[in-house]
Amino acid sequence: MTRKQALKYVEYVLDDALSADHTLADLRSDACLVGWQCGFEPLFVAVQSYIPGVVLDADEAEEIATDYLSEIGWFSDEPTEPDYVL
Repeated sequence: MTRKQALKYVEYVLDDALSADHTLADLRSDACLVGWQCGFEPLFVAVQSYIPGVVLDADEAEEIATDYLSEIGWFSDEPTEPDYVL
């Protein structure tokens, strides 16, 4: 899956200050997209630094996205590894 294809499946936009108050309008081009396949469609969490110009590495973005989905109860069991990191 390409980044362009994944953008339509972004449900949450987070930053590394653990703020989830962002919308797709706040999404920057350097955000890391972390995705899980859930049924027929994926779900993506966009993770970016709260400091413009700072790019997060994939491992940090993956951890932030997984922790957030765990907090909101998105996983039915234990958190799983993402299927996509773009």
